[in-house]
Amino acid sequence: MAKKQFKAESKRLLDLMVNSIYTHHEIFLREIVSNASDACDKLAYRALTDDAVKVKRKDLEIRISVDKAARTITVSDNGVGMSRQELEDNLGVIAASDSFRFKQEAEDKKTDVIGQFGVGFYSAFMVCDRVTVISRKYDSAEAWRWESSGADGYTVTECEKDGCGTDVIMHLKDDTETETYGQYLDEWKIEELVRKYSDYIRFPIRMALSETRRKEGSSDDKPEYETVREVKTLNSMVPLWQRRRASVKDEEYFKFYRDKFHEYSQPQRIITVSAEGA
Repeated sequence: MAKKQFKAESKRLLDLMVNSIYTHHEIFLREIVSNASDACDKLAYRALTDDAVKVKRKDLEIRISVDKAARTITVSDNGVGMSRQELEDNLGVIAASDSFRFKQEAEDKKTDVIGQFGVGFYSAFMVCDRVTVISRKYDSAEAWRWESSGADGYTVTECEKDGCGTDVIMHLKDDTETETYGQYLDEWKIEELVRKYSDYIRFPIRMALSETRRKEGSSDDKPEYETVREVKTLNSMVPLWQRRRASVKDEEYFKFYRDKFHEYSQPQRIITVSAEGA
């Protein structure tokens, strides 16, 4: 299929955003995860307003996987998904926000979707030389692949996908003398970024992690160990200030203080307030 071109204004905006708007490259994961959360929110909202949508909120989730050999990070959701036209409308024009339109059209204006500006998705190009989006809209049998290497344009082709939702596959750039893009392929780095930026996303963010365990039955004199893979939820989903004081460790408060206020020292005191009412 012939490659389609971004509009001239979009090309300039993409260049500006990749080089100027964001100062920290690591936030790309936060933006992509936030989009996945919005997709889950939209399907959950449809299930509340349309009896024909048989989806339970507890079944919605976000998955992250890494392929070091291919240098890819994939963020997947089982949310509302996109049709071909929606891919064109949302990803073919930079600064077009489907989440913003959704919020405007929703009867409940307090619907809490995150991505309402329309540029966050393109932050991926700070660290990627190619991004592929595979999406299948809820209640549709068709799936579509949107692919772009940046300002040179994009393609949209038909493809196969099991179930509704969206996969965002990000192919990382090669490392340079000044930038180590490969660091984002490390499981511990992904964990760190999710907890730093996306801990309060209301859907579980899951990832298969490697863990070294002692083999069952191995002797105390010569213990044997093995590496196993286990899918774990990376985010707490509940904001720290909404949890009971007894369930929050001091280390969590310290980390929250350092991350949010860019402080290296610990807070002098922790004060918690429990109150009722709006």
